[in-house]
Amino acid sequence: MKLIGKIAIVTGSSKGIGAGIAKELAMEGCNVTVNYHGDKEGADKVKDYIEENTKQKAISVYADVSKFKDCKSLVEETLKTFGRIDILVNNAGIAFWKPFFEITEEIWDSTLDTNLKSVYMLSQLAGKNMAENNGGAIVNISSIASHGAMDCLVPYCASKGGMTLITKAIAVELAPYNIRVNALSCGTIDIERNRKTDPNYPDDWIPYIPLGRVGSVEDIAKPVVFLCSDDSSYITGQNIFICGGEVDYVPMPRSDFARKK
Repeated sequence: MKLIGKIAIVTGSSKGIGAGIAKELAMEGCNVTVNYHGDKEGADKVKDYIEENTKQKAISVYADVSKFKDCKSLVEETLKTFGRIDILVNNAGIAFWKPFFEITEEIWDSTLDTNLKSVYMLSQLAGKNMAENNGGAIVNISSIASHGAMDCLVPYCASKGGMTLITKAIAVELAPYNIRVNALSCGTIDIERNRKTDPNYPDDWIPYIPLGRVGSVEDIAKPVVFLCSDDSSYITGQNIFICGGEVDYVPMPRSDFARKK
């Protein structure tokens, strides 16, 4: 195990990619704070899975990470239970598939606050504790939308493009404290949210992926472990694409499923 005795917070970890990351970190030796916003049942299931299938401890904590007071509470609850923070995975994110002329101020603000502002707030709050304890690792879960435009996703693209540079900027500032900060830009991943968004998922996307398949949650969770471990001790400020070659192949598909709604 690569992360024995470490303490991790994973935002948005009641299901999907976040749940997979939380479980994988626990399998590698971490005690984990499982964060949820609307799915307490899911978070409790992830917590129970960790405690039943690993030797690690877990807690589930409510927090709307778009709000500073909730971010502060999430960090404080983790410190109260585990005493310190070694790893922060900023995974929570939302996406509204809307043509540009249908985007409202509320959609814009909600997307940027959840996907980007939360990274600043939690990295600052958790980073202060890491700095007091000789370092740590922050991993931001981004998207191929950080690199290229995707139809019907203007706020999402803006938030993920911002994540690339906030990752680099925070990495530079926190390097003197031995805190490494990296991002993973995910391609098309087989999770429930994607299947609900596109009725023809994953068939609509496979033609754009050179490896010929959509990714699994494990395809993301294992690189997170790597970036949090000593195996990556000289890597910081990077945005690594986990996408089966998708981002370097052809333009993203037009989102006809969103335009037909």
